[in-house]
Amino acid sequence: MAPANARAAPKVPHAPLSGPATGGPVKPGGGLQATRTAKAAKSLREVYDDKCKEIHTSKPNSVILGMLPDKPSSTLSSDTLDLRRNYVGDKGLVPVLEVVQRSPQLRKLNFSENGLRNNSIKLMCAVLLKHPGVTSIDVSDNYISEGAGRALEQLLKENPRITDLSFVNTKIDVDLRLRLKELLGQNMTAAANA
Repeated sequence: MAPANARAAPKVPHAPLSGPATGGPVKPGGGLQATRTAKAAKSLREVYDDKCKEIHTSKPNSVILGMLPDKPSSTLSSDTLDLRRNYVGDKGLVPVLEVVQRSPQLRKLNFSENGLRNNSIKLMCAVLLKHPGVTSIDVSDNYISEGAGRALEQLLKENPRITDLSFVNTKIDVDLRLRLKELLGQNMTAAANA
């Protein structure tokens, strides 16, 4: 008999085999691949809207929604995602980056005057480390400083496809600005010789 002050081990519920958490009944050949297929079948508008709901933004940005196709197989109509002078904010950039990840044709990102801070730039850099297309980024006129500058520096070192980076009117210090410009020069030379 257990002592009066001993606690019973908590019961750990088993993961359900069907229901909303798993997307329905388990079928042979389903599992992770079926989940990936369901995600791939969403339009970019649905991806953006779903991510907004997931992170509890007040509501999706109507300008961004208007840019995104609503058909599952459609891509953005341009190789440029231009959100300049459109307040997105740190939290609002998360769903935008979800769209960027699913848009390998993108070449240019303009996030100038978006109300971004260091943490959102760090997140952007993490997404762009392996992006196959982006070569140009504008993060000018955002309240970013050394933390964002260091993330941008790492991005330029690890993704040599990025040959154009604008960070005008930010709080990134002079020494870091010079290092970023030097890395951009190296990336441009490597791209020209490729």
